[in-house]
Amino acid sequence: MERNIRLNWNLLVEEAIRRRREQKISQRRLAAIANVSQPTVSRFEQRKEDIQLSSAIKILDVLGLVEK
Repeated sequence: MERNIRLNWNLLVEEAIRRRREQKISQRRLAAIANVSQPTVSRFEQRKEDIQLSSAIKILDVLGLVEK
């Protein structure tokens, strides 16, 4: 079964940045909690296309943007 799923990536990243700043978490601290590198967090926030989906999900999960 094929599904058409649309994701507003820019909006999702903006919300992640907002939550990180609201919680006063640095990129370095977020990286440590999410178990990814700080450059990965930076690339995520810059909306770079070379970030792995698994890394993005780890970041989003720490910020409460992944439903469990």
